[in-house]
Amino acid sequence: MVFWRTQLKKVLEATNEVDLTFLLLRVFSLAGGIAWLLIVPLSPREEAILTKALISFSIYSTLCYLVIFFKPSLLRKVYLTSLFLDMIFLSSLVRAETNFENSFFLGYYLLICLHTVYFGLGFGLLVAIFSALCYGISIFPMLSQIEWTDFALRIGFFFFITVPVGLLTEKVKRDKAKVEHFNRTLETMVAQRTDRIGHLLDQERYLREILDTVAHINKLLITSPNVASLLESACNRFGQHGHYGFSWIGLLEKDEIQTVQTSEIVGKPLVDPPYKVNDDEDPFYQSPTAQCIRDNLTVIREHDPKRPDTTPWRNPEEMTGFQYVISLPLRAHQSAQPLGALTIYTWRREGFEPEEKDMLNELAGDIGFAIDSFRQRGSVLTLTAERTANYEETIFSFVDMIEQRDTYTAGHTQRVAQYCQLIAREMGLEFDQIKKLYKAAILHDIGKIATPDSVLLKPGRLTSLDYDLIKLHAFAGYEMLSQIEMYHELAVIIHHHHERHDGKGYPNGLQGEEIPLLSRIMVVGDAFDAMTTNRIYKARKEIPEALAELKAFSGSQFHPEVVKAAIKVLADVKISTNISQLPISNLEKKRFSYFFNDKLTGLYNEDYLKIILNNLDLNHYTCLHMLHLLDMPEYNKQHGWAKGNVLFKKCAAELQASFPDALVFRAYGNDFAIMTKEHLDLDSTAFNAFECLSATGIKVEVHHLDLSAGMSYTIDKLEKMEILARDHRQPIINDIDLESV
Repeated sequence: MVFWRTQLKKVLEATNEVDLTFLLLRVFSLAGGIAWLLIVPLSPREEAILTKALISFSIYSTLCYLVIFFKPSLLRKVYLTSLFLDMIFLSSLVRAETNFENSFFLGYYLLICLHTVYFGLGFGLLVAIFSALCYGISIFPMLSQIEWTDFALRIGFFFFITVPVGLLTEKVKRDKAKVEHFNRTLETMVAQRTDRIGHLLDQERYLREILDTVAHINKLLITSPNVASLLESACNRFGQHGHYGFSWIGLLEKDEIQTVQTSEIVGKPLVDPPYKVNDDEDPFYQSPTAQCIRDNLTVIREHDPKRPDTTPWRNPEEMTGFQYVISLPLRAHQSAQPLGALTIYTWRREGFEPEEKDMLNELAGDIGFAIDSFRQRGSVLTLTAERTANYEETIFSFVDMIEQRDTYTAGHTQRVAQYCQLIAREMGLEFDQIKKLYKAAILHDIGKIATPDSVLLKPGRLTSLDYDLIKLHAFAGYEMLSQIEMYHELAVIIHHHHERHDGKGYPNGLQGEEIPLLSRIMVVGDAFDAMTTNRIYKARKEIPEALAELKAFSGSQFHPEVVKAAIKVLADVKISTNISQLPISNLEKKRFSYFFNDKLTGLYNEDYLKIILNNLDLNHYTCLHMLHLLDMPEYNKQHGWAKGNVLFKKCAAELQASFPDALVFRAYGNDFAIMTKEHLDLDSTAFNAFECLSATGIKVEVHHLDLSAGMSYTIDKLEKMEILARDHRQPIINDIDLESV
């Protein structure tokens, strides 16, 4: 069964549509002859001839089919043999007929057409000629009975049919040849295209693998914390690529590669650096890496067994089998000098694809940019640290300037910072927030550097104008610090450290949660210090009294949560009782003289006398002598005001010289006062003996008063100055805003 299928397959492969038609027509001819024999009425003689003819036709046709089935290669020979037999068979039929009108001659037309179609015009003409000869010979006995025109017409049709059929056949063959040529070309193109597509697919898969490697390393550029980590991770990722057998990165320093990172995790395939790039006597000079760095260009080399790789291997025999090596410069930008080089060895026979080179070039640029960025970042961090230190030095220099202007303010900022720190801890703030608040508190009054001395150093109660001027210090501090990036957050805290919970504060009138949390804390710390330290115009409050006042103003001036924490942590703080606004240094005393010196005599005036009397617990003065110059108006009338002024100056000078350790005051024109820490027994005699008063007719009236820190004093002026003591201190009006400016 298999044999017959195989043979049939061979026959079908050896034949085409024309062959099948040729073979089937023989079957149709036999079937037509049999049908004619059975259907058409024939004479016994004709029937006998046709029967013999059909039998003969069947026999040699079967033989032809068998030969073709078993020997498909003999197809054309079978056709020629069958032509010869068909011609003899047909001629015999024509000759056997005695009537010229018979139709057997039509078989010649069939033979001519078939062979012309199959073999072409030339062979068709030969068949036509041969058919004409055979037909003429077959009807030769009847020539006398035949009209020559009929005979000529039949013979002529042999050729008339042959020519158009032959020409059509030739055209069909030419078209077929063109189609076959086109098909062959198309098949070739398809095969080539298929091969090309297959190659492109392989290339695409390869390049995709490269792209994955590049993408992974690009992520490392973003996520790596430092240069060392970046180089190690990048080399390891190159090593995971299927065709890259080895890679390494060398970084340049002073014309030598000083840092090396390889794709090998275990062991050191390269000798330890440095590698000299520009020394032509060093073998490394000939390596692709050294050339790449010197020329600042990508270098690709094919492996040549005759030209050994001069990369400094520990064991060169281990580096075998690679096909190509590529070295790419690592640069901060395209026109920059190399920072080092990336070198990759590939085991791929085709080497590096053009697209692959482009991707590696771009990746090398990215790595170079990242390395430079890390280095720049390190430089920036160093510069930032230096700048931070410089900023802090500058800022704290400003703070020091304020301290030089007002030592009370300096101590105030330190105390407020301490109180804010305690409150913030109690409220559960993070360490960074507490640290930020502490710094802000140290700097919170830095804006006072823009406040005039006449207001900042005024040791009495502020007027409304003074208050408006000093309120500007919050915004001034903000403007100073907000221009510096590292102090911007501190500036915001400082900006709002005088806001009130009820919105009545300054500078923006914020209220409630609108006020930054750290500013809310500073508001409380600032006010607490103001209440618990001595002011010239008001004595300090005890801690319980100050905490009670914070609680009283909770929800109006202060945030309730901050007050709650402050009451808890500030109850046990230790506060020195010696803190005041009184001058300590000579510089401060000179500044005080700006406000409290009598312009004529240079002595202290009555305003300073009031301050001293209300701060006895700090200054410890215990003895006061009040001097009133009698008959001074008459002296001025007789000698003039100018002489009177000279007398006052001489008297002041003699008082200072006589009592160098005392405070000497001139008050209300004709009155002087002497205040000492030790008790002095003085009367009018001592003062009337002054040289400046001799021969003037002016006498001194003296009144003495023992001073006590537990008393409060008032100064009255009628004819002369009188100082009266009360049994208790005067009540102090709460004005926390003024206390904490």
